[in-house]
Amino acid sequence: MKNAADPRAVLFSGALTIRNAEDIHAKFMDLLSGPGDFVIDVSGAGEVDVSFVQLLLATRRSAREQGRALSLAAPAAGPLREVLVRGGFAASDPAFWGQGGDTP
Repeated sequence: MKNAADPRAVLFSGALTIRNAEDIHAKFMDLLSGPGDFVIDVSGAGEVDVSFVQLLLATRRSAREQGRALSLAAPAAGPLREVLVRGGFAASDPAFWGQGGDTP
């Protein structure tokens, strides 16, 4: 049994793009409506665009406002890293993007 303080891990896979933004947004809203911290795993992402990054950052901000932490399961790599570099996000918060962690 998991400890209630353990973060919930959520896998995002496939195309994390504007075409799926509504579903991605709903998944993030479900996370925010539940208890505790959570970990986002994008290792299964085949494609990522800036809409996913925007939703992730908005969810991170909302989690912090609730005193909760949102973390990446691993440092940003692959398609996520590519969009972060192209969009100028990678340098904005290297501790979050590069090390995968966050604190509330």
